[in-house]
Amino acid sequence: MTAEVLKNAENPKGTSAFIFSQTAPGPTQPWGWAENLLKSASTYWLVTTSPDGRPHSRPLWGIWQRNTFWFSSQNRCGEFLKVNPRASVNLQVGEDVVMVEGSCSRVIGDDINVLAEGVGVKYDWELSVSEDRVHTRFGQSAPVFRLNPERIYGWAGIAGWESATRWDFPQS
Repeated sequence: MTAEVLKNAENPKGTSAFIFSQTAPGPTQPWGWAENLLKSASTYWLVTTSPDGRPHSRPLWGIWQRNTFWFSSQNRCGEFLKVNPRASVNLQVGEDVVMVEGSCSRVIGDDINVLAEGVGVKYDWELSVSEDRVHTRFGQSAPVFRLNPERIYGWAGIAGWESATRWDFPQS
């Protein structure tokens, strides 16, 4: 396990989030609520920025492990992340909201197995691993990334803004 992943191993403490031009009155959501949603979601939306500043969003599969979001993509977002590693990932479902903001880094070596094993368990989808990519049984391959969270926002229910919570992750 890399030092980058280890530094996010502790659970963050939530505080009331500033949203809709005011601080949510609370009570805040517990971290376990957000973590459960991040682990159990089937589809996520990844938002990156193209080199000319246009936002780019796309649905994808991923896993939440070790307080980090792991994914692979053969889409152009991988090229965008080389220019600007800042990204956001959101749950596909909008009733209970969890939004992760942070920076992405490319995963190489043994850490690729975190994604391959997690995808196998979560989606029953077999991926083989090489030094710098995952591969499907259909011959497709893609680089692996992890989004290291800096801040996560979440609230329960469409009208649940009162519970809007912000979790900050320490940065090196």
